[in-house]
Amino acid sequence: MFNCMNKLKTISCYFQALLFILIFAQEVYAQAENTETVEVNNNQAEHVIAHPATHTTELSLNQLRAIFSLRARQWPDGTSITVFVLRDEQDVHRQFLLKTLKMLPHQLRRQWDRYIYSGIGQGPVVVDSQEEMLNKVKTTPGGIGYIEGGVPNDQVLMLSIL
Repeated sequence: MFNCMNKLKTISCYFQALLFILIFAQEVYAQAENTETVEVNNNQAEHVIAHPATHTTELSLNQLRAIFSLRARQWPDGTSITVFVLRDEQDVHRQFLLKTLKMLPHQLRRQWDRYIYSGIGQGPVVVDSQEEMLNKVKTTPGGIGYIEGGVPNDQVLMLSIL
C-alpha cells in the first residue's frame, strides 16, 4: 500500500500507517455507537422531579446535563444538589438518559467515574425503584431525580426542561 524506498521514507510510511489505523478505528467506533438501537416507550414520559423547596421550576438541557453529570453542585439559592438515579440496568434510567438528557448511558457513566476516581466527590445516589426515588427526592433538600409518568399528589416539584 505504501511505497517506501529508504529510511526517511520508511519512517514516513510508519506515520502514514499509524494515521490510517487511527482514522479507521475512529470510524469503526463511531459506527458502533451509531448502530446502537434502543426501543423507546412513547406511552410514558420521564419527568424530572426536585425537592418541593427548590426555587427552580425550569432548567435548560445544558443545566440538566450539568446537574446529572455532577458538574453543577448547587442550586441558584446555594442549596447543595443531591442527584438520585435508578440502576443502570433499569429501562426507565436508560430512557431518561436517551430521551431527556440525549446521552448514551456509557457517556454519563464515564463522567461519573472521572468525577469519583479523581477524588472530586461522590457519585449520584443510586436507588432501586421509582417509589424510593420519589421518597428520597421528597425528603432530601436539594434532591433531584426522575420518574416515569406523573407525580402523585404534588409530593415533589416537577421541573420543565427547556
